[in-house]
Order: sequence, then structure tokens, then C-alpha cells
Amino acid sequence: MKTTIIFSILLLPSILLGQTINHFDNLESKWNVAKTYPAANQQNPNFVATTTIVYGFQGDTLINSEQWFKLYSTSDSLFQSNLLYRGLLREENDKVFYLDTLNQLDTLYDFSLNVGDSVLFDLYGMFPEWLQVVNVDSVQISGDYYRRLKFAEPTMNAFDELNEIWIEGIGSIHGPLFPNFPVKFSQEMPDSMLVTCTFSNNQQVWQHQSYPSCYVNIVLSIDRLELLDFIIYPNPFSDRIQIENIGLQQYELTLLNSLGQTIKCMQVNGGNQIIDLTELQVGIYFLRIENKLNARTLKIIKKH
Repeated sequence: MKTTIIFSILLLPSILLGQTINHFDNLESKWNVAKTYPAANQQNPNFVATTTIVYGFQGDTLINSEQWFKLYSTSDSLFQSNLLYRGLLREENDKVFYLDTLNQLDTLYDFSLNVGDSVLFDLYGMFPEWLQVVNVDSVQISGDYYRRLKFAEPTMNAFDELNEIWIEGIGSIHGPLFPNFPVKFSQEMPDSMLVTCTFSNNQQVWQHQSYPSCYVNIVLSIDRLELLDFIIYPNPFSDRIQIENIGLQQYELTLLNSLGQTIKCMQVNGGNQIIDLTELQVGIYFLRIENKLNARTLKIIKKH
């Protein structure tokens, strides 16, 4: 989401009755985000996997006398090991600012928006579109009421949807960083990314009604698998991508186009890698990383 925001005439008054929860202004905040996706193989052609990533803060820093919180993510439910640095967050006057790992500044949230106000969402980093707030109501959490903002769907919608909703002090229902790189979800297959629970000071604050458990982990042969949790940047990219914190000594890297056709396949020895993709045309691609026990596919985008 870009920093520019268009404001219209206020159509609804704020319905917030209290301000006791603000995860973006508390170093002890955490978000559990569950991703559900098809993960079939020949033995299990209809298998659907769900894995959970935990986002939280670890320390802070001062930039120009302003306090920024350091955001990390991990597949460790205890938020202790394999932490990936995701950037810096700062909250001020109902706005949340994000400084990513490339030191690019963005306005991640503005919880003071009202019906008719517009926000620029850059879908997949390639399709920017202004989306209006179409509804503002409230949700009750721990006895207090917090604003809930629902956005219009993008015009580019075939069989998928964005379904973007913000909850004041908690963020997007798809995860704390979702507005920075929004994607749409298929309506024809299991495909979702949702916050299951949030925590503050080691106490559960909010739980999604669709999830009876805060940490969901459903994968094939879980007793033999080590979940792949790594970071690829920049994404979108212009010429090269870097893969970090992959935690594998040997793995196969496969690049597919949007039609599922293999563009290149390579065996990799060692951890961190820089992959030159200069020859690719602008578009959406899928990068699959796998070894004998596990696999993970991520969407990457080539830009001009």
C-alpha cells in the first residue's frame, strides 16, 4: 500500500469506544497467520495443507529520535528460533508506518479512514488500484469496541478475491504486512491466508471464528518434515532475487511461468543464493524449492 491516501467527506462517525488494544504500539504483540493451499502428490491427490507463521517484535531502534519496532516472523510456535527479519514498524496517530528490509518507507495502515476514503493497493506489486472503504462498523474485543474497515474488491477479479478487512489496532485479517504486498485468493480451490489469533503481553487478544486453534499445522508426513521458512527479496524484482535463511544444504530450485510450464530447474548446494533472472519477461512466476522431504512454492513478480 502506497503512502498517498485520498480522503473524502466523512460519512460515518468513529464508533470506537475505547483504546486499550494496539498491537503496533506494544513490543509484546504477536500475530499467528495461517496459510491454506493445495499440496497434493500422487499418493494424496486431494491433500490441502495449512501452515502457520508467527509475526512478532524483537527489540526496537531509534531513527531520527523516533522509536521503531523490529518485526520478525517464524514457523516456530514459541517464536524463539529461525526468526526472519521483516523490517521496522512505527505507530503514530492511528497510522502505522513500515520501513522494509530495503529501507523503503510505506504507510501500512490508517485506521482513521471512513466510508468513501480510498487507499492505493498494489496487487502483486504490478497492478495498482485505488480501493474505497465500503463499510465501517465495529467489533467487540475484551469488552471494548474497535473500528472494522472493509474495502471494495479490485476490478481485476475473475475467480478470486481480495476480501481485505482491517481491524483497528490489529491490522489486516490476512496478516500484519499484507497491505504492503496484497494478493488475491482463489474461490475455486482451498486458498487463504488469515490471522488465527493475536496476542499481547502473552495473553490472547483476538481469535478468528474459523479457527478453533491458534497454531494450525497440517502437512504430509509431518513427523519427517522440517517446514521451509525462508525469505526471497526483492519481490517484485527487476533482474536478480536473493534467497536467505533457507536452512537446507541441498535442494532443487524450479522456476515456472503462470501457465505452470518449467522455465528453469537447477540443483543448489549451500544456503543463501543470488539468482539472476534478467532474461525473464515481465510477469508472474512461481519459484519452487524442494528436497526429498519437503517443498514450498512462492509467487514472484518480474517488473520493468
